Amino acid sequence: MKFLEENGWIYLGDADNRFVLGQPGVMNMLVIGVNPSTTVPGKDDPTIRKVRKLTYADGYDGWIMVNLYPEIASHPDGLPENPDRKLLDLNLRNLKMLQEKYRIAAVWAAWGDAIDSRPYLGKSLVDIQYALDGDFQWYVRGKMTRRGNPRHPLYIKEEEVFDWFPIYDYATFYM
Repeated sequence: MKFLEENGWIYLGDADNRFVLGQPGVMNMLVIGVNPSTTVPGKDDPTIRKVRKLTYADGYDGWIMVNLYPEIASHPDGLPENPDRKLLDLNLRNLKMLQEKYRIAAVWAAWGDAIDSRPYLGKSLVDIQYALDGDFQWYVRGKMTRRGNPRHPLYIKEEEVFDWFPIYDYATFYM
């Protein structure tokens, strides 16, 4: 696994897993998705383009993307039925590293209904919520899905704004 920090990008991952991708600044939005795509620094996909556009438009000068599960899959249905506990633990350790190295100003819940595609994804959210040191404000952008989940960035209209997200109330469903 390699940690890359160059040309304004950060990346931590390998051919199978991506733990961190971003363009950090002074005031960073930590974006939490479900699973990473094959996107690497300098090779954006539609989700990363939208994340960048929406965070910058709201006054943040940096963004860092992490996921509930770090295995690269083109769709959440491609994730394993049972998680690799070592990957989940490493995901949490990398989250701690991010907090030590970069200033996280807020957290954007951006996983969509895909959180319900595997039972361990909700548990991973609970672990991430507790792993984040500090009293972070959590946000969603746009309306919640019909199933009551934060929308994935691709399905958010640009005119929709960040709203406070009651993460502790939401996460109790997965405990």
